[in-house]
Amino acid sequence: MLTPGHSPGGQSVAIETEKGTAVITGFCCINQNFVEGGWPVAVPGVHTNATQAYDSMLKVKEIADIIIPVHESTFAKKEMIP
Repeated sequence: MLTPGHSPGGQSVAIETEKGTAVITGFCCINQNFVEGGWPVAVPGVHTNATQAYDSMLKVKEIADIIIPVHESTFAKKEMIP
């Protein structure tokens, strides 16, 4: 799915799993960018368009049951996601 903002034409991948929709973000972020309370998301510092990045992150957060941020190191240690 199209998720611009970090870079023009940015895309993320949504996968239907037994545990819900998993989205692998195509933009630079970590778990902390998808914060609870206060702001719904925190746009990473590296982007070409902050508004598009914010909207893309909201889109991911809305459809995903499981968010897999591409720069989140905790996922590198897992044998299976989800």
